[in-house]
Amino acid sequence: MNIEASAKGTGGKLLTLEAGRFFAALAVLLYHLTSIVANFRGVVVFDDVFRPGHVGVPYFFVLSGFIIFHVHRRDIGHPDALGRFAIRRFIRIYPMFWMISFAMLAAFLVAPGLGGERALSPAGVVSDLLLLPHGDAILSISWTLRHEIVFYALFALAIWLGRRAFAALLLWIVVSFALGLVWPPDQYGLGAWSVVASSLNLGFGLGIVTAAMLARPSVAPPWLWVLLGGGLLFGLGMMEWILGHHTDHSVSVLGALGDVGYLVASAVLIYGLAKAEEHWTLPFAALWKVLGGASYLIYLIHQPLLSVIMRVLNRLPALSPEMAFVLSAIVAVAVAVALHWTVERWILRRLQSFFALRAASAANGPA
Repeated sequence: MNIEASAKGTGGKLLTLEAGRFFAALAVLLYHLTSIVANFRGVVVFDDVFRPGHVGVPYFFVLSGFIIFHVHRRDIGHPDALGRFAIRRFIRIYPMFWMISFAMLAAFLVAPGLGGERALSPAGVVSDLLLLPHGDAILSISWTLRHEIVFYALFALAIWLGRRAFAALLLWIVVSFALGLVWPPDQYGLGAWSVVASSLNLGFGLGIVTAAMLARPSVAPPWLWVLLGGGLLFGLGMMEWILGHHTDHSVSVLGALGDVGYLVASAVLIYGLAKAEEHWTLPFAALWKVLGGASYLIYLIHQPLLSVIMRVLNRLPALSPEMAFVLSAIVAVAVAVALHWTVERWILRRLQSFFALRAASAANGPA
């Protein structure tokens, strides 16, 4: 989920996409926070206006496909690039995921009640830490990362073996999308194995197509694509809220229309935003780099962190549910940004330096 694409004057970042992934992570946070406040206070705040916030997940799937193809398309069929690709993906996904997972494991050991209904076993924990499909998860949001790992593995195969293997990646996307429509993972209890049957995997393919189109002249002004994509997202979100704000979040009120619509709208919006940066630079570059950089931590940490924050705020019954919601969101984002600025960036820099030195040493050969 890291924006690594080149953009003039932005220090190697597409700033509109950095901003976009922050707002996507924030939308998911607000979506989950609505349910958390309801669990603690028994009230659905703000008339469930953030119910469509789960749109951040399909947005991330499209964005991931876009970034990987945009950055690594020239590596396809070049096995010498495989190590660099694997190291970059490992550094981006695993270190912070492990840090948060181990912190949660420690919390479960100290206070077993925090684990809820999780049935953790040594084999399950190992599978979870490797992001392999298994029955339960330490960090519930990590189910999306399992899709990422499959996507990365198949893209790595394309880097190693060339375009025929790339066709296998596209086949997985198409087949899993089709299966996901007729065999919904939630309905049939596929759980972590939803990687083989999920309409969300289409997002990777749409991201690839969007990145491929970026190099070609646009048939319309970028702002028109932004309005179209943003308008579709807003329209689908309004439709979902109108139909579903009195129903449980587990109910998919839009069905296949939402599954496909959110992905297509995200792809159109991402294309428009990326195309716009060929002619225009988003102001406040430093701010969006920080917020975009923190989005992965916001995404990973928000559920357990919000649960802790609400447990604390629940000791203040005079605090309204709405105020508890607002305070929880602000604190969760602030903590994630602070951890990104102080911990995540330090870890990523050290790992990047470590692997760079190893690569240089290997290139120079034995002394």
